[in-house]
Amino acid sequence: MTSLRNVASLIAAVTILQAGQGLLGFLLPLAFALDQHTPAELGLVAAAYSAGFMLGAIGATAMLARVGHIRVFAASAAILSVCTLSLHGAGETWSWALARALAGVAVALMFAAVESWMSASVGRSERGSVMGVYLVATRAALALGPFLLFGLPIGAAEPWMIAAGLATIAIAPVCFTSAAQPPAPKAQPLALRAQFNTAPAAVIAAFGAGFVNSGMLTLAPLYAAERFGAAAAATFYSAAWLGSLALQWPAGRLSDSIDRRVVIAMLTGLSAVAALALALFRDATALWAAALLYGIWGAGSLCYYGIAVAHMADRAETGRIAQATSGLLFVWAAGSVLGPLTLGAVVDLLGGRGVFWFAAVSALALTGMMFWRGAARPETPPTEKGPYAPKPETSVAAAEIAYGEERD
Repeated sequence: MTSLRNVASLIAAVTILQAGQGLLGFLLPLAFALDQHTPAELGLVAAAYSAGFMLGAIGATAMLARVGHIRVFAASAAILSVCTLSLHGAGETWSWALARALAGVAVALMFAAVESWMSASVGRSERGSVMGVYLVATRAALALGPFLLFGLPIGAAEPWMIAAGLATIAIAPVCFTSAAQPPAPKAQPLALRAQFNTAPAAVIAAFGAGFVNSGMLTLAPLYAAERFGAAAAATFYSAAWLGSLALQWPAGRLSDSIDRRVVIAMLTGLSAVAALALALFRDATALWAAALLYGIWGAGSLCYYGIAVAHMADRAETGRIAQATSGLLFVWAAGSVLGPLTLGAVVDLLGGRGVFWFAAVSALALTGMMFWRGAARPETPPTEKGPYAPKPETSVAAAEIAYGEERD
């Protein structure tokens, strides 16, 4: 596959980056709790990261046009590395939040650089296959990341050094690639109101993905550490990503055959059932059963964002698909700011069980909204439905967001 060879170095770079982010996703809540901070404060730190991600996504086009893809990626990786190292010495909540906000900006810029480059380099006929390889590699790295702790204590400096080192080494494949950088990008306005009018279900699902998933992935490892010990938390965290990896492609292919909103409802319903089981049987569940349920939750909750993007693409005008996808990412990021704040307050009120009650109730609400939208507006005729291609919800530019137009 010619397109895959052209972007192999970019996929390698993001895979390395995501291994470090997977380690951080497991390490950060445990280290934060070790400093005697509350779940509400942890929610604030998670929201700060998402807010930084939003700022990075907004400014990505201007930065790419100003200095180019390689420089943006390299500089952002250096900033991310420093922010990661600074977390070892962070004490107050504000210092954690500041470091994570800057890290969010850096990660958004890194994704913008790599994925807009990929979008310009991959032909339309091979885009779905290449994005499938990209998705498998990066989600596998997220699942593997927690095990890079290598048994080191949570409070030690070495885990932060490993995560920072991975962010730094991710620069190498991008800088050493022989592929030419794409031309300067062209921005389009988000036009969120118009996008909601075009595909309300897609906008609702994108917001819900950010609202639920960001908080759950941040706070759920605390439950595993409290219930089974810090070592078991790595298994628990990885189970969600492995579950999503198993179901992402079959769910996407199913959405090519039936109404995508029905598939989203099926996935959110699946995640609601798993979260409800964890909420009801939290104190009587063995590690293997809890990890299995959390994996089922991940299989449902971490898969439907890409289907929401496909639903928006079905209804958007041909020349506005990139604009629409960019808007969905912005909505996802907005949900990622509000979700952890809300979940942190819920956990402070209800205790550890509140994590799963929050996920169950939110997923049930999304399920109902998908059926409501399906009844309010009929499905797009099959002749107008484009083929599904996976879109990771951390993506800034997986569908030509930074370019504002379709390219072969």
